[in-house]
Amino acid sequence: MFKTAHRENRVVAVSTERMFDLVADVERYPEFLPLMQEARIVHRHANGYETEQVLMLGLLAYRFRSRTELESPHSITVTSADRNFRHFDIRWLFAPAAEGGCRIDFALDCEIRSFWFKPLGDVLVAQMALTTVNAFAARARRMETGQALSVQRPRV
Repeated sequence: MFKTAHRENRVVAVSTERMFDLVADVERYPEFLPLMQEARIVHRHANGYETEQVLMLGLLAYRFRSRTELESPHSITVTSADRNFRHFDIRWLFAPAAEGGCRIDFALDCEIRSFWFKPLGDVLVAQMALTTVNAFAARARRMETGQALSVQRPRV
């Protein structure tokens, strides 16, 4: 088993509600998350949705499904029962910051089951852990200043 864990917290200069909405809008992820090629909601339920996602690293693609639970505007939990993961859990917590804006607490815990998936999985999960909060913070800043919301992807 191959486990990756990442924890991060920071304050961004947008409201808690705005940050929650930004993270909950999964179908917009390909516009600004570097590894996200596709994200499509395939089923909605009372407190969230199920998503099919495609992560790309160079020419390698990995498609998987996840389940998202929303507790507006306080938390978002993303899990996956994909066969290549023994455990996949992303937790976002949002709270008003004392200095203004929103305090984000982000936690990613992933345990890869497959020996064959390990090399690609390690790289994808590590990159996702290191870039996710930065990508959302940058998008929130662009939204607040009215700049274009999409980023140019490098050509592979």
